[in-house]
Order: sequence, then C-alpha cells, then structure tokens
Amino acid sequence: MKRFMLLCTALLVAHASQVFPVSGDEAVQRFQARMWQVSRLTGTISWTAFGGQTYYGTFKYLAPDRIYVRFSSPVEKILVSDGKTLWIYNPGTKMCGIQELVRGSSSGGIAALVSGYNSIATEGESGYTIKLKSSGKRYTEIILSVDPSYLLKGVIFKREDGKIISFSISDVSTQSEVKEKLFDFRVPKGVRVVRNPLNMR
Repeated sequence: MKRFMLLCTALLVAHASQVFPVSGDEAVQRFQARMWQVSRLTGTISWTAFGGQTYYGTFKYLAPDRIYVRFSSPVEKILVSDGKTLWIYNPGTKMCGIQELVRGSSSGGIAALVSGYNSIATEGESGYTIKLKSSGKRYTEIILSVDPSYLLKGVIFKREDGKIISFSISDVSTQSEVKEKLFDFRVPKGVRVVRNPLNMR
C-alpha cells in the first residue's frame, strides 16, 4: 500500500503541469528568473524591423546588457552595445550611428522589459507562449516564445500604432566563450558618425 501511494504521488507530480497549467504571472516570473541566470549567450538571429525588412546574422551576449550582433543578410550591419552606448555600423555606406543610452533604460534586458503587463501563458509542444498586454506601455503587446526551461526563443513587440518589430534566435549556446573586448567598439577611420540617430524625428 505504501509503495502504491508513493507511485500515485510521483505520477501526480509528473503531470502537475497538465492538471494545473502555469498562470501568466508565474510564466513571466520563471522567464525572468531564467534569463537573469544567463551570463552569456550566443547563436543566430533573425530580426524584422518596423518597416518589414528582415535581417539575418549571429549574436553574442554578455551580462549585464552587452550585446554584439553581426548581420550578414541582406546587407552587412553591426550593432554593438556595452550597456551605456549603442553603435550601429553599416560598412557598406561607411556610416555609424552612436546612440547614448539612458542610464537604467536597458538594465535587466528583456527580462526587465516585460514587467507590469497583464499576461496569459499557453503551453505547446516546444515550450510556452506568453502574451503580455498593457495600454500604458511603449509596446502595448509583447508575445514571448520560450523553450521548456523558459529560455527565450523569440519575441514580437507591437506598438499602439500597429507597427511590429520582432526577432527569433536559434542554435543557442550558454557555454560558448564571449570576450569582453568584443563590446569595446571602435569606429573605423573614414566613417561618418551620426550622434543619437534614434532621437531624430
């Protein structure tokens, strides 16, 4: 009888996620905890801008808030941030935008960005989809796609005007070496510099 009760308990625990699905708030908390555990991340990225153009390339991330993205298609473009400054370098046009980031604006990355939303989580075969909505945010809707461990696979950001920006990542590794000097970007000689391009109207 004792062994039978232990078996029943084990089965109930194993199937708890199906009997008691995770709530939206719980899913967000688990996503945040998982992403804050990540000290480094590398992989490939597909990024679709507000205008609909999709770029493909590779990325390297080093906590906190340091990112290096090298797009190879349809044109070469390099995005680098050390958490304080963002460089957007286009070798083809020999132009580089330098955007000074507001202190604390990127702290915590996407894990911090998803706070303060109403959320709903649904489970699929390859992880979870977390939908977040708020009328008072810069992005009125965010849709996260995460794997079973709540590691990010992709995200869609929707603005109030209906415009969408999104990206997805694959071939992800949390073990590959990422050197700190990669994020100390130096503008090549002969390149035209544009200061704070994201502030222009």
